[in-house]
Amino acid sequence: MSLAPRSFGYVALLVALGSFGPLTMSIYTPVMPSVGASLGAGADSVKLTLTTYMLGFAVGQLFYGPLSDRFGRRPVLLGGLLFFTAATFACSFAPSIGGLIGLRILQGLGAASGSVIGRAMTRDAYTFQEMPLVMSWISLGQNIAPSLAPTLGGFLGEWASWRATFWFVGGFGTLLLAITLFGLSETNKHCSDRLHLGSLLRGSGEMLRERQFLGNVLTLGFAFAINFGMLAGVPFILQDHLGFSPQEFGLIVLLSVGGFTAGTLVNNRLVGRVAPIVLMRASGWFHVAALAVMGALSLSGIVTWWAIIGPHVVLSFGTGMIVANANAGAVGMYPKLAGTASSLAGLAQMGMGALGTVTVAILTVVGSRYVAMPLVIGLMPFAVLTVLSARLLRSRPRPPKLSS
Repeated sequence: MSLAPRSFGYVALLVALGSFGPLTMSIYTPVMPSVGASLGAGADSVKLTLTTYMLGFAVGQLFYGPLSDRFGRRPVLLGGLLFFTAATFACSFAPSIGGLIGLRILQGLGAASGSVIGRAMTRDAYTFQEMPLVMSWISLGQNIAPSLAPTLGGFLGEWASWRATFWFVGGFGTLLLAITLFGLSETNKHCSDRLHLGSLLRGSGEMLRERQFLGNVLTLGFAFAINFGMLAGVPFILQDHLGFSPQEFGLIVLLSVGGFTAGTLVNNRLVGRVAPIVLMRASGWFHVAALAVMGALSLSGIVTWWAIIGPHVVLSFGTGMIVANANAGAVGMYPKLAGTASSLAGLAQMGMGALGTVTVAILTVVGSRYVAMPLVIGLMPFAVLTVLSARLLRSRPRPPKLSS
């Protein structure tokens, strides 16, 4: 039986498709120190396994959207899920840190299929006016699994092994593959014949020259750079500097999850009454304020779990208000090329996210009295850019025009 568009089952699949990429990343963060101990690798090398996953995820964004515009969502999604599942199980048997780094790139390439095609499938089923509210609820649902994942990853790492996190994610990928194979019909009614390099480059270039589209994807990307940078740095601060176990870290990070959830719920309440541009501009200042508070606490010599997680909660709140509005604003503009628009939005998210983790990996010095300052110094520029990019948005955007 096929899932009918706009049905509960269809929305549940969209949530699952959007969540398994972030879930794969967040379930892994609590066991990163254990990976280093098991494979005899330093913290910098272990952080690369997170960065390379996001780089693979970012590169994958470039292909799945245009391919799904041309050949349809279903066949491209099936291929991506199969690739992801195979790479995930291979990660569980990685014999060295170098092998794991390479396999994580492949895993990220496969994982990109879910978020890109899931966003495009949302545009296939809903109108531009419906998109902000629908994306807000889907974002809330997508947040649940990745939010609980650090706690689950901590338990798996403590009770079994860091490899168990890949076994769990591989099983989830297998389930999604089966649902897509047996329960999903094609949703793209605008399959295009424009799949050649010149047309793709021209169409993408025109999207990026559109001020409204650019404002949405840049705001989204800079917000993700901050949050992914925090994900890369916070586990080592709490575990290596403050002595928390992976299990304890997984429980504490649920507070940050609550921040994202609260931001999404507030957005759901306001999106019909307050323009998305107002919400996004206000949210950018949450990032600036949170990092400023973290820096002030660190310079005052206050290095406690709440001095790290408290600002992280505020950051997550701001991101929760940005994600749905920015995705809806970017992808909703182009119903016939929703896959390509989704690819560019996803590339901004993961590309900037990878840049955030690299920045933190370079600057973080565990053991310093001002242990949080590398996070503040590295991520504050992204917070300022989040505020500035939101100013590109128009309160009444003009309809986009793409050349044929």
